[in-house]
Amino acid sequence: MAAMHDELKRIVSLLTDVNEETVGHKTVYVGKLNQKAVVLVFSGWGKVASASTATMLIERYQISKLIFTGVAGAIASQLEIGDIVIGKSFVQHDMDCAEMLGIQKFEIPLLSLTEITATKEECELAVRAAENYLKQDLKQFVNKHELINLGVKEPKIYTGLIATGDQFIHLEEQQKSLLSAFPDLLTVEMEGAAVAQVAYEYSLPFSVIRIISDKANQDSKVDFPRFTKHVASHFTAGIINQLV
Repeated sequence: MAAMHDELKRIVSLLTDVNEETVGHKTVYVGKLNQKAVVLVFSGWGKVASASTATMLIERYQISKLIFTGVAGAIASQLEIGDIVIGKSFVQHDMDCAEMLGIQKFEIPLLSLTEITATKEECELAVRAAENYLKQDLKQFVNKHELINLGVKEPKIYTGLIATGDQFIHLEEQQKSLLSAFPDLLTVEMEGAAVAQVAYEYSLPFSVIRIISDKANQDSKVDFPRFTKHVASHFTAGIINQLV
């Protein structure tokens, strides 16, 4: 599942034996990547769209693993544009049923969980794929002048907590509020925790891979469309290629 059309297009270009199918409002690409059967689809933006898309893939295509990619805003101060974040755990920062008896803020009702975690094995596989991409493919496929112009220096790989909510976080006060609630938070986006919850409920292995596109505050100056087309889409397609 891809959260950006540019990255979906780039990953589809790597496939062989590709067929397109229409499911609801979605175009689904079925083919092979490195001789393995894969299904690709645009996730949609936000928790509902990504959760419904994940459920469709599981129910209709009987997938054995779910990989989600996209960009995200940095919350932790050490993150820079172009860094890669592999989700280790996921929280819905806009989940608040605390007025209900016995439920804590950020807790998912009926699951009695605040955070959903990816398995150690899936995290390690994603990290290894990202490392291989940076070492073997980055210089070959991404224009170094684009990296410089967009402020990407030496991309690093991080694993940790990702927060998800149906909000575009772009103000410093929002950033501070998130850090106050989750001191170990790395990044914020709009789909990952929803995908994690669906995968958890189906006992499905999953991984979430995010490329840092901005600092999640009003000081962010990155040309977002240019970044996703010329940098982030290369990163995610390359990592997926290595992972599969």
